Amino acid sequence: MNLLAGVRIALSSLRTHKLRTFLTLLGNIVGTMSVIAVVSLINGVDIYARQKVLDEGTNVFTLSNVNMFEILTDMDAFLESLSNPDLTLDDREWLAERLSTADVVGAEVERNGDLRAGGRESRGVTVRGKTDDYPLLEDVPLQAGRHLTYHDVQSSGSVVVLGWEVARDLFAEGEDPVGQTIKLGRRHLRVVGVVEDRGTVLGNSRNRFVVIPITTHLKAFGSRTSVDIKIAASDVTVMEEAREEARYFMRLRHKLRPSEKDDFGIVTRDELLSMWSGISKSIYAALTPLVGISLLVGGIVLMNIMLVAVTERTREVGIRKAVGARRMAILWQFLVESITLSLVGGVLGVLIGLSLALLIAAVSPLPFAFAAWAPILGLAVTFVIGLVFGTYPAWKAAGLDPVEALRHE
Repeated sequence: MNLLAGVRIALSSLRTHKLRTFLTLLGNIVGTMSVIAVVSLINGVDIYARQKVLDEGTNVFTLSNVNMFEILTDMDAFLESLSNPDLTLDDREWLAERLSTADVVGAEVERNGDLRAGGRESRGVTVRGKTDDYPLLEDVPLQAGRHLTYHDVQSSGSVVVLGWEVARDLFAEGEDPVGQTIKLGRRHLRVVGVVEDRGTVLGNSRNRFVVIPITTHLKAFGSRTSVDIKIAASDVTVMEEAREEARYFMRLRHKLRPSEKDDFGIVTRDELLSMWSGISKSIYAALTPLVGISLLVGGIVLMNIMLVAVTERTREVGIRKAVGARRMAILWQFLVESITLSLVGGVLGVLIGLSLALLIAAVSPLPFAFAAWAPILGLAVTFVIGLVFGTYPAWKAAGLDPVEALRHE
């Protein structure tokens, strides 16, 4: 029997016994899905953390209504924080008037969007809404044009500063983007500046972004969005003091009692790096045995189902042997079916895992970070599972006596 015939028989078995097929594939689906989703999540957090560290100065920390990194350190705290009140531009103004240890108090919010200019487009771009003081909070040197101004923010101006890669995608080489018009959804924006090439982090571009006034962003994507408040301490030596002062005034703003927990998160550069270093090691250490157990269970289930299939098709095997089928042909038939079943589970697991990673990217600021090696590894493992755990049922089918098999009812 050739390979394609074995695959066709396996797929026919999938369609005929739907519930049994689902139970057979469940272990492989869960195991492969776990590999894809967790690896994508870890890579996304890694890129997010490193970009934030590179973008911000050593004296900058962030106030947000939800600390996204708690999803990896304390899931209960993260789920509880989802009910925290949104932070607003009014909160930013209120803090700016009271903080004595801060030089700059800015705000930002992010969403992904698609941009167009003429017949060109740039998809999946990070659209950052910022206050005009963002150049004081992060390193964004300009290649051309200017940054956003106070007037742009106050008037919700239809202006945009392009990241280097976005400018390259939307305009022809040699064409000056400054003064040109692009579209974000249905909104027309005039390009006022282009940021220099900022390179990559772990192979991911730091240039796929645009900056628009935060007021324009809230109008374009909805005002019911929590903003992140960026605070630059007057000096690195007063970082802790500035952080505690911001925490005090934020609690005062939200009228929290001394016994109540903070209903906002504070993230600093050093905390982010040290936290992520420990988390990534722990997750990778836990991933291998968890996925291994899931795949082992899937392999055992696959072997048992294939043994049932051998029993059900005993008479078929007897007929094939009676008309001249060799032992190796029977062995090959059932082995191909086992591997095909296992690989189908692996493919479904890859698709579900990628969908979960995309969902996480859609509802959080974490980027979608696809690791090409993860699905390759997942499919390779499911192939081995099908080969190893399908060998015994295939060997048992190949060893059936044709006379006894023909008598089987």
